[in-house]
Amino acid sequence: MKVIQASAPARCGILGNPSDIYGGWVLSCSVPVRATCRLTLGVCAHLPEDTRLLDAALKRFPLAGEWKVEWSTDIPRSSGLSGSTALLAATLACILAARGEESALEDTVAMGELVRDVERHEADIMCGYQDAQMIVHGGLQHMSFAGKHPAEPGPHPTLTPMQTDLPFLLITTGVERLSGSVHGPIAQRWMDGEPDVVGAIETITELGRQAGDWAAKGDWQAMAEGMTENHRLVAQMGGSGEPIDHLISLCLKHGARAGKLAGAGLGGTVIALTDDPVGLEAKLREEGYQKFLRPEIVEGLRLDR
Repeated sequence: MKVIQASAPARCGILGNPSDIYGGWVLSCSVPVRATCRLTLGVCAHLPEDTRLLDAALKRFPLAGEWKVEWSTDIPRSSGLSGSTALLAATLACILAARGEESALEDTVAMGELVRDVERHEADIMCGYQDAQMIVHGGLQHMSFAGKHPAEPGPHPTLTPMQTDLPFLLITTGVERLSGSVHGPIAQRWMDGEPDVVGAIETITELGRQAGDWAAKGDWQAMAEGMTENHRLVAQMGGSGEPIDHLISLCLKHGARAGKLAGAGLGGTVIALTDDPVGLEAKLREEGYQKFLRPEIVEGLRLDR
């Protein structure tokens, strides 16, 4: 009997999302909660209750013999923090190791592209490009996705790791949704050339490009203004929703400089820029919110034998 285990963190988009789907720029950070896959070889098969992600991984990389898969996660379900991508990445890492192909994990950018490709084409989930790269790399990354397109992966992205303060608080609304239900319609409108959508993505791309300089300089006022505009444009395209807009208004009421979606939209998680994360969390707990996280520079996809 042989046991292989891998885990991967959640991620949050600080500025620029969802322009990665359209060849843009994103500043994104890991979140210190992880999804874990445990693969045991040489025992009778045991499958998770929902096998969609496992089926996708096995379709690309079949696994012979007897085995069982066990999943666990600390990432809030369908919360816009890329929990499904993290689980898929951990599962792929275990399967590759079991096949004797764990060297594929060494090229982290290529591994990120692989995770996204399996999620998009084998699991049939409309997803961005930043998610898988962040899951694999972890940390705080300023990323360029030049040449990418909703229907064509294009060239590999360029990632620049950063170190800076992280004056943010993540608040989960409790509203679950699937990323494809948000990304799909907007991507189709962009490909159809709808002027408002094309213009919004161009502006969000530029905000994402500038985000690296603002973070490096600690210019949190510029970052706050960028986050506010980023969210306004996402809402204009139909990617926000009442639970998110209400939560952002409460963040601002209780002293946050800005708030925006941390992920896909129509529910999920808000990232707030605040000088007092502890105080903001206390105020929002009084408003009835219960799930809070802080972005943190943590390790990406990790394989443990």
